[in-house]
Amino acid sequence: MIIKTTEDGWGCVPQLKEVADLMDDNATIIYEIKNCVRDSDLRDIVSELRIAYETCIHMLDTINVDAEYETEEFDDDDDHYDMRSDVG
Repeated sequence: MIIKTTEDGWGCVPQLKEVADLMDDNATIIYEIKNCVRDSDLRDIVSELRIAYETCIHMLDTINVDAEYETEEFDDDDDHYDMRSDVG
């Protein structure tokens, strides 16, 4: 299935941004693990990572991986696509 979009990046799949943001939210924990810093309780680290990654997996499972996104290109001379026309 081809989905036409005005996005030229992955903004057309908002779940990907949410997953990336959740992964970034764990940067402190990842830093602590990789750099042998033991500031947090092990139980807390495991719990926070488990919650974050289970949430990520759930969001990833909602993505239609069979979709193909095609960016719509518009010339300045043509009528511009009005996103509001797709609403309601």
